[in-house]
Amino acid sequence: MIEMSPRLPFPPLRPFAFVALAASVIAVDTARSATDAAAPERIDLTNFPGELVDKVVVPIPAEIFAVLDKLDEPDWNSGLALPEENRQGRDRSILALTFGSLVGEGFIAVQAKNSDEIQKIGRRVLSLSESLGLAGAVRPHSLAIIEAAGKSDWGKVRDELDATQQTVRTTMERLRDDELSGLVSLGGWLRGTNVVTSFISNSFSEDKAELLNQPGLIAHFRNMLGTMQGPSARSPQIRAISTGLARLEAIIVQPTALAEEDVKQLRDISRTMLEEFYFEKP
Repeated sequence: MIEMSPRLPFPPLRPFAFVALAASVIAVDTARSATDAAAPERIDLTNFPGELVDKVVVPIPAEIFAVLDKLDEPDWNSGLALPEENRQGRDRSILALTFGSLVGEGFIAVQAKNSDEIQKIGRRVLSLSESLGLAGAVRPHSLAIIEAAGKSDWGKVRDELDATQQTVRTTMERLRDDELSGLVSLGGWLRGTNVVTSFISNSFSEDKAELLNQPGLIAHFRNMLGTMQGPSARSPQIRAISTGLARLEAIIVQPTALAEEDVKQLRDISRTMLEEFYFEKP
């Protein structure tokens, strides 16, 4: 029987054995009707859309952001922060992290209904997939994203973003590149975590802060990085991200409810982690 964890982090879900991430593994055939209903006072997390992968519940990013949007009405455009495309030739672990964050950026742009940003992201996704050797698999999705964004067909854009990440992950897993697959998930989760903590920091409440409590998910990512092999595992960026996860976990696992200052720390730490591979350092 699947058990619920007493507390939860980031978008609204609790771990079954672990909770995992926003902007990560995608299941396109989920029931969209759940996101169209009026926002409940409490979310029934036992029915939250997701997949069980190695005892890790992987929620669907489109559904997560839709639920968050109904809990409050943030200005999603203010959360957009697509960085300049100026980092090519990096190792594949950094490219995988960046790809995940880029798809996470896409979901933010969908929530904002920002056609220009979506088209930029679609082109960037295609460019990055070429660096990862996955352009052939990703190109149809990227072109569909660009076309649908031009028509403001947000449902189609969301479906194609879902399909893009699923294609990348399944292709990597088929090639037995599970480490890179996990890094795609981590990159997406970090981007989503940063934007959500920013919104909660701007309009704090204890109920919103409870959405950030995902100790099981953070432990999952720490274990993933701890078992990585090869030169990438010893890179400064991976070591810095691992340290950042430990700092996030220390805040999340405290026995008391998250305070406003805790949320600000989560926001700032996740931003610093993203500066290792996605945002430019100040």
